[in-house]
Amino acid sequence: MKFSSFINLFIGIAFFVTCASAQTKKTTVQAKKAHAQTTKKTSVDYVDPNIGGIGQLLVATDPMVFLPGGQTKLCSNPWPEIYDRYLADKVFSFSLKDEVRYGTKTIPGWIMATTGNIEVTPAKMASNYDHDQEKVTPYYSSLLLEDYDITAEYTIAEHSSIFKFTFPQSADSHVLLSDNAEFKIVDETTIEWQGAGGFGGGNGGGAGGRGGRGSYFYAKFSKPFKSFGTWSGDKASPGVNTQSGTNVGAYANFVTSKGEQVEVKIGSSNISSDDAKQNLEKDIPAWNFEAVKNAAKNKWITSLNLFKVEGGTEAQRKIFYTGIYFNLGGENLEGRMKIGGDKLAERSQRYASLEKSQLYPATIGQGGMFQHTNLVEVAGQYLRGIRDFDVARAYENMKTDWMESTKLPWRRGPASHLDSFYVKNGFFPALAPGQKEWIPQVHPSERRQSVTVTLQGAYEAWCIAQVAKGLGKTDDYAYFMKHAHDYQNVFNKETGFMSPKTEDGKWVTPFDPKLGGGQGGRDYFAEMNSWIYTFYVSHDIQGLINLFGGNNNFNAKLDALFVEQYKRSKYNFLDLFPDMTGLIGNYAHGNEFSRNIPYLYNYSGEPWKTQRRVREIMDVWYSASPLGICGDEDTGLLSHFYVNSAMGIYSDPMIPSYPVWLIGSPIFSKSTITLGNKKVFVIEAKNVSASNKYVQSATLNGAPLNKPWFEHAELMKGGTLVLNMGPRPNKQWGSSPDAVPPSMSLPE
Repeated sequence: MKFSSFINLFIGIAFFVTCASAQTKKTTVQAKKAHAQTTKKTSVDYVDPNIGGIGQLLVATDPMVFLPGGQTKLCSNPWPEIYDRYLADKVFSFSLKDEVRYGTKTIPGWIMATTGNIEVTPAKMASNYDHDQEKVTPYYSSLLLEDYDITAEYTIAEHSSIFKFTFPQSADSHVLLSDNAEFKIVDETTIEWQGAGGFGGGNGGGAGGRGGRGSYFYAKFSKPFKSFGTWSGDKASPGVNTQSGTNVGAYANFVTSKGEQVEVKIGSSNISSDDAKQNLEKDIPAWNFEAVKNAAKNKWITSLNLFKVEGGTEAQRKIFYTGIYFNLGGENLEGRMKIGGDKLAERSQRYASLEKSQLYPATIGQGGMFQHTNLVEVAGQYLRGIRDFDVARAYENMKTDWMESTKLPWRRGPASHLDSFYVKNGFFPALAPGQKEWIPQVHPSERRQSVTVTLQGAYEAWCIAQVAKGLGKTDDYAYFMKHAHDYQNVFNKETGFMSPKTEDGKWVTPFDPKLGGGQGGRDYFAEMNSWIYTFYVSHDIQGLINLFGGNNNFNAKLDALFVEQYKRSKYNFLDLFPDMTGLIGNYAHGNEFSRNIPYLYNYSGEPWKTQRRVREIMDVWYSASPLGICGDEDTGLLSHFYVNSAMGIYSDPMIPSYPVWLIGSPIFSKSTITLGNKKVFVIEAKNVSASNKYVQSATLNGAPLNKPWFEHAELMKGGTLVLNMGPRPNKQWGSSPDAVPPSMSLPE
């Protein structure tokens, strides 16, 4: 077509559209409004579960389908096992519970659809798939099993799930179910089974839960079976309706026409098969896939809408809402975000109800004793005013846990010689160079981690002391507050680093704060080096500043952390410390116990440096792509940093101390948080932009705020925090000695 002809055609079309719109203007405007309403993005539309699907160095995320805070999680399973799961070419099944076991060839609890000869081994039933033919959301997923021309779709209810398989024309269509279980084909539309005790995956535990509970399933099919069978290992048994053991399953055969759909509803329970059936009948009473899908979507919108943000880029909103999704994978939103606390209260209620006999010693190796993180969570919620549980009983269990159980990494049970030594002397002893391990309770690969255990013990002692104080237990308070200073026992003032000591009280020499401790630093530390753990004193930052000799020396050390290099090639450094991903100098954003460090400048008179570092971290180490998470997500902890920091406030979920929120540098111009008490807290960032990242001034509920923090109680009352932003730091704002957040010690 000539250019002149194209112009004439364009003019003709424009004339026609103009005439038509003149005659039907009202109708068109109404249609546009209706279209805008139906196509407007909701909060859940921003969530991309494939973010983080390629691990920077270690474990990638799983694109789970689940309800907010729910335990039942669905996911596609790659084959062969691909750690960077987004790069997998094939899937062999869809998980029914969050039990992905890396390093094995068995993933229990799954469903799959195939055509052709019946195959019961993952390698033979696996199908190619393409992300371009895939849809992944928090509430629904679908993909094309290319080798079978089957479209697989699934969505979720409270304790149940529903799968829809659209088959091609085939005389040999199959749906397969597998588990480490006891299977029974009940009738021509029903299969039930009892799985083995739950293992629990990285996103918060599956249908089977933790600690050996059984998992029960009840599956109902929308179409009667043409025939059926079971299998064990790689041997199929046509017509056999029961099977038990490890890696067993059941299958149903169908004759399907092109485009015919077979749906499978599956109820789950930790109690019994009857309870699984009742859950299914309650959750999904009818064959209405779309209704279940829409209900799940609406639940997600309700949860995600607790946080509404304005401004920022499309990608930043995507990272933000996906971050909330990852948080909800491990915990209830309100508990994880430290804003409400219903779920956290439930967990503490369970802690409060434990008998001491359940803590030790009969449960050694059986997962019966509470982890130390639960001790911290109880104290964290107590300090935030959430006390609707048996505090006195919880306190007794906290005290027993700290005094009488082992603090050794990856071990549970009564105190070892090392624990007794720590309680008496205030530090966990390290082996001398060349000395062989002689304590049988020490994990052979996790080692003693002596400095980290000392630092954690001091922090836990402070946590217990706060609850003891509230209960009026004066002697206990004094005892645990003394141990809260134990971190000072492993601080070497000559080197300026947290360092290991042997039982005779001597510093381990030689000791390299960057490389010392063997693989992952585990002789002395947990997965990271002394550069990180030197700042791990969350309950007493001021006391740490005092050890350095004041703000100037402390800030110089912090500055050095973010530029310190590796003393060897970077790949050799990461070979020694694979958990230290997301590196900025020797600061490792990709692992726990480090993410509060950028906020420590708020304690040392230079909060503008916090603002700079926080923005840098969000810009560099987060993106809306499969490579968008720089380390192990750890039930949403990496995303927690982004979600909080993008709004401009932060409280560390791993090491909650004083009930305060630290101020950083927001990305969004306005963030609205709907609180558990139905009140609203708003954060407005005036003039915020990519370059306007520094706080010039602030107000809280209209009153000037000249400190880089505020009380948690202020947030819970509802109100408005206004941060006036600019392109250059206001080094005076929040820098006065009386502007520092609370700490255990006073300035010297």
